[in-house]
Amino acid sequence: MATHDAGDKSGGLDASVRHELERPQNVGIGMANSLADFNPFRSPSVTMADAIALGTALAAASCNGPVIRFCGGRLDAAGPGPETVPEPEQTLDSHIESFKRQGFTQTEMIALVACGHTLGGVRREDFPLIVDTSAENGFANFDGTPRVFDNTVVKEYLDGTTTNPLVAGVNVTTRSDLRIFASVQNATMQSLASADTFSKTCAALFERMIDTVPGGVKLTDPIDLVENKIGGAALFTSNGSYIFRTNLRRLSENPDRRVTLFWKERRTGRSICPAQGCSAQPQVVFNQAATRLAKLRGQNSFPTYAKFEAQIPVNASISHFWFAVDENDGAGSGSKIVDNGGAQYRIEQDTMLFDPGRTSIVFDTEEVRFRIVVGVRDTEGEESASKVSLKYFRPGPAPTFVPIVKTVELGPDAENTPADGYTFYTAEIPADVTAFDLDGVVGGQTFRQNVFKRNGAFAT
Repeated sequence: MATHDAGDKSGGLDASVRHELERPQNVGIGMANSLADFNPFRSPSVTMADAIALGTALAAASCNGPVIRFCGGRLDAAGPGPETVPEPEQTLDSHIESFKRQGFTQTEMIALVACGHTLGGVRREDFPLIVDTSAENGFANFDGTPRVFDNTVVKEYLDGTTTNPLVAGVNVTTRSDLRIFASVQNATMQSLASADTFSKTCAALFERMIDTVPGGVKLTDPIDLVENKIGGAALFTSNGSYIFRTNLRRLSENPDRRVTLFWKERRTGRSICPAQGCSAQPQVVFNQAATRLAKLRGQNSFPTYAKFEAQIPVNASISHFWFAVDENDGAGSGSKIVDNGGAQYRIEQDTMLFDPGRTSIVFDTEEVRFRIVVGVRDTEGEESASKVSLKYFRPGPAPTFVPIVKTVELGPDAENTPADGYTFYTAEIPADVTAFDLDGVVGGQTFRQNVFKRNGAFAT
């Protein structure tokens, strides 16, 4: 975000760093590796700039630091930003002016550098003038707890035990942290000696930092964890039935909790569900990676996922679904209905369906691909052949990671013969595609289905 100019509102956190990796301040593998780590998480809804910002929030939280508010909506720059990112050999006055241009005071500059340097360090391979040959594994840490978000970087500076290469390094010229920390007579650093002050200050400044975007970019409201989150939804046919998959994530763990999936049929002439709806119990109840993060933050309960798979007759289908959650806590509160605020979770159509059950991975000597299969329901009186295409989003290769968007026509699937009232279409796409939109014309009507990849598998 250091390309930002608060005066004319240009620059900021816009992923222009993708186009700036040859500049002196970005040398080495650090920036490129980080961008490569973020790249697979991008989709039509998540830009590289948003991934960088979210990476900041997750790095702090997963290293026992503060929770940093996150908003989405950043846009990626098409080219490099101005060459205004500060470098360690510059003077104190130039650093003060640089941060002032970005919209930060001298006091905020000191705190931002301290907050940023609580994690990690400097590689000798990248900066041989900063890190001497005595550094273990060629890497000099900023403080004694390089993987923990805490104020050790401040305390070691104040008590004179620091080995921060930008404070006590062999090259006086590149001791930029020393010049920055020592300004204003160490007053800011002394205030950050309080762990609570350090944490709160870093959270507030990092929120401002990742929200520093070019003028005209409008960020979303803060994205907060919701109590109930629906995921992994998929509807397809198999052996004479529809298979409907989904899961419900709850924020807290309760071994006595009972979650039930309910749904109603789509075909009104084929009523199979009782008045309260058809129901199914979860196949699996489990915790995911959020457990580790919760433990690091000292929480006593962790998010829980209830995973469902229901079989539904093809002549009934499904129009909408909801959940009943009973905590069984002895409070007598009974079941709580989770139904999208009363609007239910809708299955918009079952005419054109992505089929994860028939979709497969194709291996050859050159690349790995997904063989996507889509089922199109047979329409009575159809006068023209159905047409199906998909428009996929591929994050794009290094060094600029510019996304690749391509439209592919699906053809008849020779491996999957018509079944359960559906004819199947297929096309192969690269394995690193993270999302695609299905578009179809069936019986003169148009249909669209959005498909995203999560944990290596696709779902709507």
